[in-house]
Amino acid sequence: MTVKNSSISKLNSSQQNIFTASKLIGQMTMNTFGPFGMEKLTINNYGDAFVLRDGKSILEKADFDHPVAKILSDVSDTMAKNVGDGTISAILLTSFLLEQARINLEKGVHPNVIIDGYNQSLDFSISLLDSIKLLIQDKNQWKNLIYSSLSSKFARLESEKISQLVVDSINNIDPSFSDSKTIDYINVLSHGGDSTLNSKLVDGIIFDGDPLSKSEHLPLTDIKLAIILSPLSISNEGIKKEITINDPTLLNEFKKTEKQILTDNLKPLIDNGINVLFSHKTIDDSLISKLDSLGILTVKRVPLKSLEQIERSTGCLIVNHSDEISKKTIGHCSNLTTMKMYDKNWFVLDHGSKHKSNTILIRTETQRYSDLYEDIIHRILAMIRVSLINPYIVYGSGWFEFILSNQLRSFALNNNSLSQLAIHSYSNAIELLPISLGLNAGFNNVDLLVSLRNSQPSIDKYVHLDYSNRKLSNRRKPQIIESAFMKRQLLITATEAATSILRIDDIQETKTQNK
Repeated sequence: MTVKNSSISKLNSSQQNIFTASKLIGQMTMNTFGPFGMEKLTINNYGDAFVLRDGKSILEKADFDHPVAKILSDVSDTMAKNVGDGTISAILLTSFLLEQARINLEKGVHPNVIIDGYNQSLDFSISLLDSIKLLIQDKNQWKNLIYSSLSSKFARLESEKISQLVVDSINNIDPSFSDSKTIDYINVLSHGGDSTLNSKLVDGIIFDGDPLSKSEHLPLTDIKLAIILSPLSISNEGIKKEITINDPTLLNEFKKTEKQILTDNLKPLIDNGINVLFSHKTIDDSLISKLDSLGILTVKRVPLKSLEQIERSTGCLIVNHSDEISKKTIGHCSNLTTMKMYDKNWFVLDHGSKHKSNTILIRTETQRYSDLYEDIIHRILAMIRVSLINPYIVYGSGWFEFILSNQLRSFALNNNSLSQLAIHSYSNAIELLPISLGLNAGFNNVDLLVSLRNSQPSIDKYVHLDYSNRKLSNRRKPQIIESAFMKRQLLITATEAATSILRIDDIQETKTQNK
C-alpha cells in the first residue's frame, strides 16, 4: 500500500531556500511599512543602537549574506537612487510576488508561465497608471506629496515641519516649481542635540572649515572667490625626500627660496583681485601673515561637497593649483559671514552671482542620527527632482492599488491561457500592499478583506484606507498623495526582481582554492 504525502513540496531545496529567505525578509520589513509602521532596534558591531523605520537603512544595518537578501537590498537601492522613496514598498511587493509564485509552482505551473503572466500584468498596470495619474496643480499639493513620503519615516508633527521647510526651500529659489535643477542649490545640514521640530531654513550655503585669517574680516561683501583643491604648501607628494646641505651658510638661502616658492603661489590671487580663498586641503602656516596683510580671507579643509555647492552658486570653477586661477575661474557673491550654531562658528555664503542657494538645517535628538536624517532628506529631494520632471501623482492610502488589483482580476478573466493564474497572483500581491498598511494601522484583517470585496474599487469610485476610523472610506483625502513616477518605478523594479529570482533553480557557491 502506497501512502501519498500531500505535504511534499514540488520545489527543490534551492528553490525552497530562495522563497523562504524572501518571505522572511518581507515579514521583517512589513511591520515598519507605512505611517503607522513599527520601528526596528538594531545594534551594530560597535554596540551602537539605532531605531529605524526606513527600509533601506534596515537592510543596510542588517547586513545579510543571503543572495536573495542582496537582491532585495539592490531593489531598495534602485528605488532610493532613482526615485528617493518607495524602498519598503519595493521590498514587500517583490516578496509578495515571489510568495504568490511559490503557490503556483506548488500547483505545477511552470516558472516561465508565471513570468509571462507577471510581464503581462506589468504592462497592464503601467497603462492603467498612465490613464489615471493626475497633474500636480499647486504648492499645497507639493507639500502633501513631501508629507506623504515623510510620514512613513517621521512622526506627524516632524513630517509637517520638514515638509514645510522643503517646500519653502524650493519656493525661495524657484517659485514656479518648474525647474528640476533647483534641487542642486539646496544644501542639507544635520546636527544632533535638539528636537527635529526646531529645524529651520537658512538663506545661503552653510559650511564648515578652518579659517586662517582673522575674524575681523567678516562679514564681507562684493566677494571675488577662488577655490583650489591642492595644498598651498611644499608637498612631498608621498615621496620621502632628503636634502643634504654641506655649507651652513646655504641653510638660510634654502629657507628663503622655499618661502619664495610659496609666496609665488599667491601671485595669481593678487593679480585677479581675489579677496576670499577656499581650499579643500591645507595651507602652509608661513602664508598666514601674508594672506592676512593682503586682505584675503582664507579657509582651509572645506568639505568637497560644500565646495561643489559654492561652485554652482557663485560660478566659480574649482582648480587644482593656484596658477590655474584666472578671470574665468573666479566666482562672485554678495555676502559671506558666520553664524553661531551648535557651539561653533559656521560660514554662511549667500547671494551667489549665478544662482540663489539655501540650507535646510535638520536637528536630531542624538548626533549618531544626523547622517541617517540627512540621507533621508536628500532622498526626499531626489523624489522631488523626478517629480518636477514628471509632475504627476496618484492618491495614496491604497487608492491606486485597490483599483489596480480589481482591474487585474477582470483582465485575468479575459485571458484564456495559463497566464491567467499568474495575473491573478499578481493582483493578489498588489492588493497585499494596502492590506499591510491597514494591518499596521490596527485594521481587522477579516473586516478589511470583506469590505474590500464588497466595495469593488474603480476609477470612478474612490476607495481608500481611513486610518482614523480603521475602515475603508470613499471620502476623498487629498493630503495623502504619491508620485506617479515612483509607482511606475516600483512596479517595474519589483516585477523585474521577482522574475529574475524565479529563473533561479539552483544555488552554487564557488570557492577559490589556494594553490
